[in-house]
Amino acid sequence: MPIRMITGLVLSVATTAFGFLIGMGAQQGTFVVCAEAEACVREWISATSGWAAVCAAVPTILYLSKQIRDADRHQRTNFAIQLRRHRLLAMGVAQLAYVVLSQIELALSKVKEGEAPDIRDWNKELIEEMIRHLRGTNLQSFEDEIAFPVSIGAYGMALVVERGYAGDDVTSFAAPNIVNEYFENVARQAEEFLAETRKITEAS
Repeated sequence: MPIRMITGLVLSVATTAFGFLIGMGAQQGTFVVCAEAEACVREWISATSGWAAVCAAVPTILYLSKQIRDADRHQRTNFAIQLRRHRLLAMGVAQLAYVVLSQIELALSKVKEGEAPDIRDWNKELIEEMIRHLRGTNLQSFEDEIAFPVSIGAYGMALVVERGYAGDDVTSFAAPNIVNEYFENVARQAEEFLAETRKITEAS
């Protein structure tokens, strides 16, 4: 019901009640709310002033209540939109991580038994694609908004891959395991986030 209609209804009821009391008093030769010797109108106004204040406050209370409901609905809507965006981001990052991990696994499978993996032996296209993903917006947004990896971030990992592929001996042999652990960690964090938020979406 609109607030104006409620306000009008409250005032109508108050006016009717006041008129009824005066009418009854007029029929009996006195006001029904007090004795003849008392200042009847003044006493009646004093007694009913509290109710008048309550009636006057009703529209404000209803308006504030509506504002609170609207704000809560707006907050829930924004949360749902943000959650959906984060879930889509996590899904994309998880898929990306699994693709890169499969490529790393293929590269590691070519290492001869007894030899240490060397990132300089990896396909150049794989290295370039990996660096592009590590410096892309998806991984950066995932780290900024959802979960930062246990080790170094995507930007630092891109430097490790570049330095190792460029010929730094220590980094060249360490990079394969480091980058593999990074993408395993990212995939795990994305899956954990999706599992946690799935409970929220199912409950809502």
